[in-house]
Amino acid sequence: MSIRPATNLNLETLDRAVDLVRVNRLSDGSPEATFLRTYPAVLVTARARDRAVTETFLMTAAFAYGWMPGTLRVDPRRLEIAARAFETARAEGAQFSEQSVAAVAACLHSLVAASKVLHFASPAIYPTWDSRIERFRQGATPSVYHMSQTENYVTYVADVQGLKREEGFLGFHHDYCMNYQERLRQLAIPPYPLTDLRVIESAVYEIIAAGSTHG
Repeated sequence: MSIRPATNLNLETLDRAVDLVRVNRLSDGSPEATFLRTYPAVLVTARARDRAVTETFLMTAAFAYGWMPGTLRVDPRRLEIAARAFETARAEGAQFSEQSVAAVAACLHSLVAASKVLHFASPAIYPTWDSRIERFRQGATPSVYHMSQTENYVTYVADVQGLKREEGFLGFHHDYCMNYQERLRQLAIPPYPLTDLRVIESAVYEIIAAGSTHG
């Protein structure tokens, strides 16, 4: 089945997440709360300069696969190229690179994993992506083939960037972050900032978890 061109990735839909992140309590120690607690630590690890970039790349990949249903597999023939792409992504002034996405995906045998690894390298440039987000965005379940095509991730990134330019995004960002920080406080997690991309994907997951993609 082909994926429809329409998208649910718009402020009208995501605005529902502002209330959801406030009222939906997470139990301390749940997988969701654990992710919130570990997220900033992994960001620091992925961007640290105190070890070889290949080692940091592998550590970040191991964490990414900890939140995925599959098992980490690394193609050693492509490791050096993937590590260089990772290094490029976390460099000052880095820009989105489809080539970097493809290089990391080839090494890890997964475009989804590549999105997550590159997000930790540069959270303001690369949003995470998986079949749940794509199902939400398009309103149809994507095929395995669809999720393996770099162009589909690039299209998602373009949609996210377009959402950031929508009138009212700054207000949505502020309201969501206020409630998100309150959730962190309730879980006794030190507050940390969210990039625009992280706000968007977090809001999507909040709606998915509540089963309220449609009104």
